[in-house]
Amino acid sequence: MTIKNILVAFNGTPGSVAALRTAILMHGKHGCHVTGLLVHAGQRETLSANAWVPSNVREAIAAKVREVERQKEAQFRELAGDAVPGDQLHWITLFGQSDATVARYARMYDLTLVGQYDAIQGHEHLELHPDQIAVKSGRPVFVIPRDHAPERIREIAVIAWDGRRTATRAVMDAMHLLESKQQVHVLSIDDGSLRPPLEGIDVETALGRHGVQVERVIRPAKRGQAAADILAYCQEVGAGMLVMGAYEHSVFRERLIGGTTQQVLDKAPLPILMSH
Repeated sequence: MTIKNILVAFNGTPGSVAALRTAILMHGKHGCHVTGLLVHAGQRETLSANAWVPSNVREAIAAKVREVERQKEAQFRELAGDAVPGDQLHWITLFGQSDATVARYARMYDLTLVGQYDAIQGHEHLELHPDQIAVKSGRPVFVIPRDHAPERIREIAVIAWDGRRTATRAVMDAMHLLESKQQVHVLSIDDGSLRPPLEGIDVETALGRHGVQVERVIRPAKRGQAAADILAYCQEVGAGMLVMGAYEHSVFRERLIGGTTQQVLDKAPLPILMSH
């Protein structure tokens, strides 16, 4: 299957701009439709439900919200320029909780691109949390670093592999991208809990049957450095994409005491395709 329909969660932040730029590169490679989605939990709809709010106040707030919506759409279309034909470039604006709404829409797309988390002072209702979108949607999310602006797609990918459910899900969700890569490195940081391959098939065989050229790498773990080791390996081989499962442990546990998913998301200098 090829990529034909991608969603960009766009709120105007540097992360979402980087996500759109990556989507444009993907359109150039795959010829896919690109849809921008702005979701905000603003005051227009909230106040409209309260009869005590004066009509002139409602109208003033609604006008300001519409202005912001137009600005974001104009920014999206200006950045896309002529790189994506008009009949393949789309825009949707919605009211709602950002992460949950993007997650619902993500289920209808081959892939959803979300910028690395950006705090928006005073406009928290526009913030996007890519890890939460991945967990809520059940679909692959491509997380793009806010300063990511390559001129072309790098055709080397790294898979962070431990043999568990979320890693397997990520590989299968990424297969349509992995099939198009020149080289795929399957990297395991072995802390003693690495799952052995199944009898008769392993991850290299599964990928190879899709025509993927695989290099298998197993490296010993250093205490508390799995995320750093994964990212260092990506830099070593010049990877353009990291594929990994999100939150094999609970999200609450990882955020409370730290974990590989959160550390990679915070520090990754390259795009991450993650699934839960």
